[in-house]
Order: sequence, then structure tokens, then C-alpha cells
Amino acid sequence: MEIPKNIFLVIIGFLSTFSIVLAKPGIASLYNISYVPSKCYGTNPQGDMVAKVRSKSLWDGGAICGKKFNVTCTGETNKYLLHPCTGKSVVVKIVDYCPECTAGATFYLPEKAFETISMVMAFEVKIDYVQ
Repeated sequence: MEIPKNIFLVIIGFLSTFSIVLAKPGIASLYNISYVPSKCYGTNPQGDMVAKVRSKSLWDGGAICGKKFNVTCTGETNKYLLHPCTGKSVVVKIVDYCPECTAGATFYLPEKAFETISMVMAFEVKIDYVQ
């Protein structure tokens, strides 16, 4: 039994929007202070595609350690730097909790991860993220 082309296209269209619904909005900030040691991995480096979280609810007592998130820049937070996004996404691994970090950001990214999604001079951008 063959599915009619128009029904197939409707199903594909619906499924392609599904991940967008699951994505959560947030803020990513550039954070170039060392990610080692970290609360999750101590003195064991985890590479460049890592992140810190500030939110106590996201941290959840460390339950988020090692979880990976797909992060995509969606726009500027600074009205003087328009269109900072590269159009790319990055997958980052949570390695640390940073309650002392500047309020407002969801994820703090090292330069290599940040520059994948945005111009570095933006320092902070709006994002969508999904695990």
C-alpha cells in the first residue's frame, strides 16, 4: 500500500516541526575561564564542546552532569550587534555548575563552542536548546 504524496508531505512537515516544539529558549554566554576542574569531572578535561549551567533547577544536584544539549543561536541580546548567529548548531556536554556566573545565561560556553553558533564579539546570544 502506497501513501499518497500529499499525505506523506503533511506527515513529514508535522514531524519536522516536532523538534522545534521541544526546544527551549535561553541565553548562551561566552565564558573563557577554565572548565577544569569542574564539579562533574574534577580535574579530568572533557574537551572544548562543554558548558556550565547557572540555574539551580537545571543543575538539579548534579543530575545534568554529562548530558548533551544541541544549542542553536536564534538572535542577539545586544541591540548594537545585529545578526550574530552563524546558522550552525553545537552539541555541548554539561561539565560544571556556576552559581557565581553572571545572572541571565542558561549555558556558559568556551570560545570554540560559542564561535560555532555566533560571532565571538557578541559575548551573549539568544538560543534554543534541546537535549
